[in-house]
Amino acid sequence: MIITQRFFKGLLVVAALAAAQALAQDSPASQVYLPSAIWEWQENVITDPTAQAAFFTFAATHGINRVYIECESAIQNNQPALIGFLEAAAGNGLSTELLFGDARWVLPGSGYPYQGYAVSLVSTYTAQLLSQMTAGKPGAVHFDVEPYSLRLWRTEQNTIALDYISLVTQLEAAARQLGMKLSVDVPYWYSTIPVTQGAATTPMNQLVLNIVDRYVIMDYWDTASRIERQATTDLTYANSVAGKQVVIGVLTTCNQFPADTSFCNTGTHQGTAWMETVLSMIHKAENPNPSFAGFAIEDYAGFSILGP
Repeated sequence: MIITQRFFKGLLVVAALAAAQALAQDSPASQVYLPSAIWEWQENVITDPTAQAAFFTFAATHGINRVYIECESAIQNNQPALIGFLEAAAGNGLSTELLFGDARWVLPGSGYPYQGYAVSLVSTYTAQLLSQMTAGKPGAVHFDVEPYSLRLWRTEQNTIALDYISLVTQLEAAARQLGMKLSVDVPYWYSTIPVTQGAATTPMNQLVLNIVDRYVIMDYWDTASRIERQATTDLTYANSVAGKQVVIGVLTTCNQFPADTSFCNTGTHQGTAWMETVLSMIHKAENPNPSFAGFAIEDYAGFSILGP
């Protein structure tokens, strides 16, 4: 029986890789997977023309149509360069979201690095940026705030969860004032976190989805079945709330633990061809969901060196 199972799994892997190769042969581009967003955490693509040109070339040949561009420093210290990047991105067919991230921003307070600082990145600095732009304006502000990485999460989970809800509420209001959407990065397991507000207890994913426009799941695994299973609860709830978008994010960063969370590993479920096959399978399965809004790849640094 063990031999039979291994043989069957081997057939599945061979078939999936063959499908990916067939798709690649039919495509005029070097990569074939469906249009996706990509995280770019390195601000050098904003200020370095060579790095910027390489990024746009990569996006054009790898099915990228949206970039989450980290710009915490540039938006405060070099808005002309950031405007130049955003305009160039639009010229290369990319929509943009301004990306910011720090777990400490979940904590209440008015100065750095607390909630007030995070909100000011939208209400002050993004407002300044937009006032200088006529073309290439970003469509959203995008926050990667992961409160569960703080030690306080272990002992004061409900309080920190409520702090996070408060933060995204403020960010959504600030974004709406500017005519922008709010995207947030979230783990796939927020549905398992009960949050008590007064007499009501609600899963954390529902509280967040009720507020934000785009819910970007860090749905990190390397098989379609596992990724789909991890996204089901969020998609099901989002389908019931008008106008909500759920993006499924996957990982290409190397040396992760467990290794199966990334497409950069040493097993059979690794590399670009396998990822493209997985994304195609997920797209077919999830496309009927009205809230499903495609994929995001974490991140440019990892994907740009991911093997074939």
